[in-house]
Amino acid sequence: MQVIKNIADWFLRTAAILGPWGLFLVALADSALVPLPQGVDALIVAHAIAAPGSTYFAAGLAVAGSLLGSLILYGLAARGGKLMLEKKVSAAGIEKMHRQMEKYGALVLLLPTMIPLPLPMKLIVIGAGVFQMKLPRFIAVITFARIVRYFGIAYLALRYGETATRLIKENAGVGVAVAAVIIALFFFVNRWSARRVGAG
Repeated sequence: MQVIKNIADWFLRTAAILGPWGLFLVALADSALVPLPQGVDALIVAHAIAAPGSTYFAAGLAVAGSLLGSLILYGLAARGGKLMLEKKVSAAGIEKMHRQMEKYGALVLLLPTMIPLPLPMKLIVIGAGVFQMKLPRFIAVITFARIVRYFGIAYLALRYGETATRLIKENAGVGVAVAAVIIALFFFVNRWSARRVGAG
Protein backbone atom coordinates (compact mmCIF):
# COMPACT_ATOMS: atom_id res chain seq x y z
CA MET A 1 0.00 0.00 0.00
CA GLN A 2 2.86 2.36 0.81
CA VAL A 3 4.39 1.75 -2.63
CA ILE A 4 1.07 2.63 -4.30
CA LYS A 5 0.79 5.76 -2.17
CA ASN A 6 4.33 6.81 -3.12
CA ILE A 7 3.57 6.28 -6.81
CA ALA A 8 0.34 8.28 -6.49
CA ASP A 9 2.17 11.15 -4.73
CA TRP A 10 4.85 11.19 -7.44
CA PHE A 11 2.21 11.18 -10.16
CA LEU A 12 0.37 14.11 -8.58
CA ARG A 13 3.60 16.14 -8.25
CA THR A 14 4.52 15.42 -11.86
CA ALA A 15 1.02 16.28 -13.11
CA ALA A 16 1.12 19.61 -11.25
CA ILE A 17 4.02 20.68 -13.47
CA LEU A 18 1.98 20.08 -16.63
CA GLY A 19 -0.63 22.71 -15.78
CA PRO A 20 -4.18 22.18 -17.07
CA TRP A 21 -3.23 19.05 -19.00
CA GLY A 22 -1.88 17.55 -15.81
CA LEU A 23 -5.40 17.77 -14.44
CA PHE A 24 -6.68 15.89 -17.47
CA LEU A 25 -4.17 13.07 -16.85
CA VAL A 26 -4.86 12.87 -13.12
CA ALA A 27 -8.64 12.80 -13.65
CA LEU A 28 -8.23 10.13 -16.35
CA ALA A 29 -6.03 7.95 -14.13
CA ASP A 30 -8.19 8.45 -11.04
CA SER A 31 -11.40 7.45 -12.82
CA ALA A 32 -9.95 4.59 -14.86
CA LEU A 33 -7.48 2.70 -12.72
CA VAL A 34 -5.31 4.40 -10.07
CA PRO A 35 -7.15 5.68 -6.99
CA LEU A 36 -6.06 9.26 -6.24
CA PRO A 37 -8.49 10.34 -3.49
CA GLN A 38 -9.39 14.02 -3.99
CA GLY A 39 -6.21 14.47 -6.05
CA VAL A 40 -8.10 16.30 -8.80
CA ASP A 41 -9.79 18.57 -6.27
CA ALA A 42 -6.46 19.53 -4.70
CA LEU A 43 -4.87 20.21 -8.09
CA ILE A 44 -7.76 22.47 -9.13
CA VAL A 45 -7.29 24.54 -5.96
CA ALA A 46 -3.52 24.70 -6.53
CA HIS A 47 -4.03 25.68 -10.17
CA ALA A 48 -6.50 28.43 -9.22
CA ILE A 49 -3.89 29.94 -6.91
CA ALA A 50 -0.99 29.61 -9.37
CA ALA A 51 -2.77 30.42 -12.66
CA PRO A 52 -6.27 31.80 -12.06
CA GLY A 53 -6.75 32.81 -15.69
CA SER A 54 -6.91 29.22 -16.92
CA THR A 55 -8.68 27.62 -13.94
CA TYR A 56 -11.99 26.98 -15.68
CA PHE A 57 -10.17 25.56 -18.70
CA ALA A 58 -8.33 23.22 -16.33
CA ALA A 59 -11.64 22.24 -14.70
CA GLY A 60 -13.07 21.46 -18.13
CA LEU A 61 -10.10 19.22 -18.90
CA ALA A 62 -10.61 17.49 -15.55
CA VAL A 63 -14.24 16.78 -16.52
CA ALA A 64 -13.12 15.38 -19.88
CA GLY A 65 -10.41 13.24 -18.28
CA SER A 66 -12.78 11.87 -15.66
CA LEU A 67 -15.41 11.02 -18.28
CA LEU A 68 -12.86 9.28 -20.50
CA GLY A 69 -11.45 7.33 -17.55
CA SER A 70 -14.94 6.29 -16.47
CA LEU A 71 -15.72 5.11 -20.00
CA ILE A 72 -12.52 3.03 -20.04
CA LEU A 73 -13.45 1.39 -16.73
CA TYR A 74 -17.06 0.91 -17.92
CA GLY A 75 -15.80 -0.79 -21.09
CA LEU A 76 -13.45 -3.11 -19.19
CA ALA A 77 -16.21 -3.99 -16.74
CA ALA A 78 -18.66 -4.75 -19.57
CA ARG A 79 -16.21 -7.37 -20.84
CA GLY A 80 -15.15 -9.03 -17.59
CA GLY A 81 -16.10 -6.88 -14.66
CA LYS A 82 -18.09 -9.46 -12.72
CA LEU A 83 -14.87 -11.08 -11.54
CA MET A 84 -13.63 -7.63 -10.47
CA LEU A 85 -16.81 -7.10 -8.46
CA GLU A 86 -16.70 -10.55 -6.87
CA LYS A 87 -13.22 -9.84 -5.49
CA LYS A 88 -14.42 -6.69 -3.70
CA VAL A 89 -18.12 -7.21 -3.01
CA SER A 90 -20.10 -10.10 -1.49
CA ALA A 91 -22.74 -11.93 -3.52
CA ALA A 92 -25.44 -10.18 -1.50
CA GLY A 93 -23.79 -6.82 -2.14
CA ILE A 94 -23.64 -7.46 -5.88
CA GLU A 95 -27.32 -8.41 -5.93
CA LYS A 96 -28.21 -5.26 -3.97
CA MET A 97 -26.20 -3.12 -6.41
CA HIS A 98 -28.02 -4.78 -9.31
CA ARG A 99 -31.43 -4.02 -7.77
CA GLN A 100 -30.49 -0.39 -7.15
CA MET A 101 -29.33 0.06 -10.74
CA GLU A 102 -32.51 -1.52 -12.06
CA LYS A 103 -34.61 0.78 -9.89
CA TYR A 104 -32.69 4.07 -10.14
CA GLY A 105 -30.56 3.61 -13.25
CA ALA A 106 -27.69 6.04 -13.71
CA LEU A 107 -28.79 8.11 -10.71
CA VAL A 108 -26.84 5.76 -8.42
CA LEU A 109 -23.71 7.35 -9.88
CA LEU A 110 -24.70 10.91 -9.08
CA LEU A 111 -23.80 11.19 -5.38
CA PRO A 112 -20.37 9.49 -5.39
CA THR A 113 -19.40 11.34 -8.58
CA MET A 114 -20.57 14.80 -7.51
CA ILE A 115 -19.57 15.03 -3.83
CA PRO A 116 -15.86 15.08 -2.82
CA LEU A 117 -16.22 12.30 -0.25
CA PRO A 118 -14.42 8.93 -0.08
CA LEU A 119 -17.28 7.04 -1.72
CA PRO A 120 -16.72 3.86 -3.79
CA MET A 121 -17.23 5.40 -7.22
CA LYS A 122 -15.13 2.82 -9.09
CA LEU A 123 -17.18 -0.12 -7.81
CA ILE A 124 -20.37 1.57 -8.98
CA VAL A 125 -18.85 2.31 -12.40
CA ILE A 126 -17.77 -1.33 -12.64
CA GLY A 127 -21.31 -2.34 -11.69
CA ALA A 128 -22.67 -0.05 -14.41
CA GLY A 129 -20.58 -1.91 -16.97
CA VAL A 130 -21.40 -5.36 -15.61
CA PHE A 131 -25.15 -4.70 -15.52
CA GLN A 132 -25.16 -2.96 -18.91
CA MET A 133 -26.34 0.48 -17.80
CA LYS A 134 -27.44 2.48 -20.84
CA LEU A 135 -24.37 4.31 -22.10
CA PRO A 136 -26.01 7.68 -22.96
CA ARG A 137 -27.40 7.95 -19.43
CA PHE A 138 -24.08 6.89 -17.94
CA ILE A 139 -22.29 9.60 -19.92
CA ALA A 140 -24.90 12.24 -19.08
CA VAL A 141 -24.78 11.64 -15.31
CA ILE A 142 -20.98 11.43 -15.11
CA THR A 143 -20.61 14.62 -17.15
CA PHE A 144 -23.23 16.55 -15.18
CA ALA A 145 -21.87 15.47 -11.79
CA ARG A 146 -18.26 16.22 -12.68
CA ILE A 147 -19.14 19.64 -14.09
CA VAL A 148 -20.92 20.53 -10.85
CA ARG A 149 -18.03 19.23 -8.75
CA TYR A 150 -14.98 20.50 -10.61
CA PHE A 151 -16.37 23.85 -11.72
CA GLY A 152 -17.78 24.36 -8.23
CA ILE A 153 -14.35 23.72 -6.70
CA ALA A 154 -12.76 26.02 -9.29
CA TYR A 155 -15.18 28.80 -8.37
CA LEU A 156 -14.55 28.39 -4.64
CA ALA A 157 -10.78 28.26 -5.18
CA LEU A 158 -10.81 31.46 -7.25
CA ARG A 159 -12.97 33.19 -4.67
CA TYR A 160 -11.44 31.94 -1.42
CA GLY A 161 -7.96 30.69 -2.37
CA GLU A 162 -6.31 28.15 -0.08
CA THR A 163 -9.26 28.17 2.32
CA ALA A 164 -11.46 26.61 -0.39
CA THR A 165 -10.37 23.08 0.60
CA ARG A 166 -11.35 23.71 4.22
CA LEU A 167 -14.69 25.19 3.16
CA ILE A 168 -15.45 22.15 1.01
CA LYS A 169 -14.75 19.76 3.88
CA GLU A 170 -16.73 21.79 6.40
CA ASN A 171 -19.75 22.00 4.09
CA ALA A 172 -19.68 18.43 2.80
CA GLY A 173 -23.02 17.78 4.53
CA VAL A 174 -24.62 20.63 2.62
CA GLY A 175 -23.26 19.19 -0.61
CA VAL A 176 -24.73 15.78 0.19
CA ALA A 177 -28.11 17.37 0.94
CA VAL A 178 -28.10 19.32 -2.34
CA ALA A 179 -27.09 16.21 -4.26
CA ALA A 180 -29.88 14.24 -2.56
CA VAL A 181 -32.42 16.86 -3.67
CA ILE A 182 -31.08 16.70 -7.24
CA ILE A 183 -31.28 12.89 -7.19
CA ALA A 184 -34.87 13.02 -5.91
CA LEU A 185 -35.79 15.55 -8.59
CA PHE A 186 -34.24 13.43 -11.35
CA PHE A 187 -36.00 10.34 -10.01
CA PHE A 188 -39.46 11.93 -9.89
CA VAL A 189 -39.06 13.50 -13.32
CA ASN A 190 -37.98 10.12 -14.70
CA ARG A 191 -40.98 8.36 -13.10
CA TRP A 192 -43.35 11.06 -14.33
CA SER A 193 -41.96 10.80 -17.87
CA ALA A 194 -42.26 7.01 -17.83
CA ARG A 195 -45.91 7.25 -16.75
CA ARG A 196 -46.65 9.81 -19.46
CA VAL A 197 -45.11 7.54 -22.08
CA GLY A 198 -46.99 4.54 -20.69
CA ALA A 199 -50.24 6.49 -20.88
CA GLY A 200 -49.62 7.35 -24.52
